[in-house]
Amino acid sequence: MPRDTLESVRLDDVELAYRVEGDGPELVVLVHGWPQTNACWRNVIEPLGKGRTVVAPDLRGYGASGLARSGDYGKRAAAADLSGLIRHLGFESAAVIGHDRGARVAHRWALDRPSEVKALALLDILPTRVVMNSFGRESASAMWHWFFHRNTDLAAQLVGGNVEAYLGHFFARVRESGAVDEETFRHYVEAFSDPARLRASFEDYRTGFSADLERDEADHASGLRVRAPLLLLWGAGGGLGGRDVVRVWQDQHADPAAVTGHAVPGGHYVPEEAPGEVVDAVEAFLEQTR
Repeated sequence: MPRDTLESVRLDDVELAYRVEGDGPELVVLVHGWPQTNACWRNVIEPLGKGRTVVAPDLRGYGASGLARSGDYGKRAAAADLSGLIRHLGFESAAVIGHDRGARVAHRWALDRPSEVKALALLDILPTRVVMNSFGRESASAMWHWFFHRNTDLAAQLVGGNVEAYLGHFFARVRESGAVDEETFRHYVEAFSDPARLRASFEDYRTGFSADLERDEADHASGLRVRAPLLLLWGAGGGLGGRDVVRVWQDQHADPAAVTGHAVPGGHYVPEEAPGEVVDAVEAFLEQTR
């Protein structure tokens, strides 16, 4: 099968679609966010695939992947899918790069299965528990969609009638800049126009306020921390521009010295706004963590 086509694997709870580039001995997993699919890595996957195997799945309930038979769209279940995927590909561990919701899945994977995540890069997020415990007037206004999406059925009913306009709100700036071209935007609109997948993506947010947050709080209280070397990248013009992102994540890590990071040009959509900077930073990071 040509490498530019989607492949799939049937796991216990879901059929997962994924794209593969390269066939090298080192595995890198790219995990997308909302409202995206694996297409957000379109300018990253090929350069990273030189000498490596790079896989970019669609998360459960997103894009070409199936709906979860259990109805579970929590980060633990999504991380378990990725564990099953790498074993299907013949690997026992991987370097993992996640953006947005995908970074939260990657964080949970590193906590639940530390032997499988040998290096971790998180793009433009703070830990879920930190975000949830620090909402104020300004931050809640900026992240209003989190609260809207948690009302899964209502949000799906209201958005389902005009997905293009809704996604257009979030992508307005990057469409204007050209970071997200019209073909890619149309792909995203089509991906979220399926009512069941639109609802599944909102379930992803709802669990962030319930099961995901409960697990994060319990794990943090018990002393569980990320152990893999951690790279952080965030958009200089985005919502994290004024935060000490590295320091915040050092508090979530077993070895604060293993946490590095810096801002890159653009805003929140880091893989699409600054793909060259992402590739350069990840290449250097993987070289240092071998």
